[in-house]
Amino acid sequence: MAYNILFIDEESSQHERFLDYFEIVCPEIVPKCVFPEASLEEMLETLSDMHPDAIVTDYVLNEIKTDISYNVDYTGIELVDAIHKRREGFPCFIITSFDDTAVDATDDVNLVYIKDVLNTKKDTKDTSKVTFAQRIISQVDKYRSKIDHAKEELSALVEKRVKGQTGAYEEDRIIKLDSFLEGALDAYDAIPSQMKELSNLDKLNELIGKADEILKKLD
Repeated sequence: MAYNILFIDEESSQHERFLDYFEIVCPEIVPKCVFPEASLEEMLETLSDMHPDAIVTDYVLNEIKTDISYNVDYTGIELVDAIHKRREGFPCFIITSFDDTAVDATDDVNLVYIKDVLNTKKDTKDTSKVTFAQRIISQVDKYRSKIDHAKEELSALVEKRVKGQTGAYEEDRIIKLDSFLEGALDAYDAIPSQMKELSNLDKLNELIGKADEILKKLD
């Protein structure tokens, strides 16, 4: 199974380092690299067009101007926060040379890694039991599983709703699952707003069908 991972950094030398790391450490990961867009909204549109399974972003995206000439008005943490507002739990990783600053700037310190995780030199001591590549694969697998489970639960709740067996909790759960799946599907298929109408069960079933489609694309 292939894993399409997108790396965002303003330095082409870091792109090369990123590509070399996965070629040596984890061939099943298919890495791609892009420069950050000038604005956060443009960057989010680029990510939506590219459909990655996970993103890895530098923390400071506006430090080195060797390969870009424009200002980047957001950090890697701000980018990840914006992604998670659209797609809850989407696999994201921040790498940086300024780990203290990045840790202070985020509510989730587990997102932050120092750039040494990309070292491939034989004389570099790796004190971690799990490689950076393995962490990425694990998070992607968990996210795919979460989509699958959400689809199955929503399908079962829709069937109960048809039979008039849902209470307040189930109705609230349908809304939450529907919202999660819509975000998860966003990178593959824009879902019309009318699909959010809970009174239209055919549309909910259509959403479940789209969840099946995304799982096939992720395999």
